[in-house]
Amino acid sequence: MLLLVISLVSLTVSTKSLVGLPEEIGLSIVSFFQRGFNAVSTFLSETTTSIAELRRLQAIHNDLLAQVESLTNQQHLFSELRGENERLNGLLGFHETRSYTSVAGKIIAKDPENLYATFVVDKGSANGIRKNQAVVAYQDGMEGLVGKVLEVSPGTCVVVPLYDSATYVAVRLERSRYEGLVVGSGSEDDPLVMKYVKKRATDEIQYGDMVVTSGLQSLYPSGIAVARVSKLRIYDYLTSLEIELEPVLDFSRLEYVFIIQDEGGTDR
Repeated sequence: MLLLVISLVSLTVSTKSLVGLPEEIGLSIVSFFQRGFNAVSTFLSETTTSIAELRRLQAIHNDLLAQVESLTNQQHLFSELRGENERLNGLLGFHETRSYTSVAGKIIAKDPENLYATFVVDKGSANGIRKNQAVVAYQDGMEGLVGKVLEVSPGTCVVVPLYDSATYVAVRLERSRYEGLVVGSGSEDDPLVMKYVKKRATDEIQYGDMVVTSGLQSLYPSGIAVARVSKLRIYDYLTSLEIELEPVLDFSRLEYVFIIQDEGGTDR
């Protein structure tokens, strides 16, 4: 029986199939390693390509950020230029309606912590500026008195504001026509005071009344707005009133001024 079984197995299995078996096993092993090497190679290649692509995209991203920043800066600059152009157009319109001749100047230096200090304007004797010429400004649709020229150099001039304690301006109440003298106090509490107003004017003066230059001085043209009435001071020991005033100009916002040339302004 054993010999019979061995004979049947020998007849069933061919010699050729037994000979090819080691070769198939070897090919299977080689193919396995080839597939592994190919997978690793593909992975490394794709990783390298991805890194290069990421670097390229990062460079593009940085370029776009730089362009956005540049455009943002240009937009801000454009907005500033447009705002300044609108302000200058308003100033030009104001300048053309004035009956007096004036030189426009830009404030180039001042002390932001002291509004009552002098400031420097970019016009000087080369532009016809002289000591003691009146200085005005245009703000929120209104002309207002700034002060006068204190010192002059060829290219610049120093302006002292009407808040200065040494400044005196002949004025009148626009509505009631009472006259007086505005004196600067140099103080933040009550920067301007109108003095020498007759006491009989008490009942005719109202809060908010406009005070303008009277023109009685050769220095300042008449009709320039100076301030508005904010408070009355009535003292028994004085024969006249004292009126606290609120200036019409916000000196912290001044950028451009006009220096009047033909209405006074001497070297005295």
